[in-house]
Amino acid sequence: MQAHIENASVEQAYLAMPEPFQAPALQLRQLIMTTAGQLEATGGIQETLKWGQPSYVPLKARVGSPVRVAVHDEKHLGLYFNCNTTLVETFRSLFDTDLQYSKNRAVLFDITQPLPQELIGQCVRMALYYHRERRST
Repeated sequence: MQAHIENASVEQAYLAMPEPFQAPALQLRQLIMTTAGQLEATGGIQETLKWGQPSYVPLKARVGSPVRVAVHDEKHLGLYFNCNTTLVETFRSLFDTDLQYSKNRAVLFDITQPLPQELIGQCVRMALYYHRERRST
């Protein structure tokens, strides 16, 4: 495992993923961390576990919604969002067929394909600023 993860439980969750998922999952983590680092209003990001899966949430309350990384099926890695938000619905309207979706819960990535980094960054930004953006409209 190349990425330095301070939370040992989160590191273990990545190590517990099947080997073909580990590198793309860590790349997804890096995209989340990089995007979060550019979002000043979040107050930073907390990396923790939720339901045994790596979860990323803004430190500042009522700014954004959590993002989780998990294996979805034998071929897909999922970026999961709170199903009580309109995030996945918004992604569908903005990105249509550029991404794959699982109901109103997740954006899916085929682990045999390169990750769409720009689209992931946009999705993560919208999630981490979800409540902030909703209040401003």
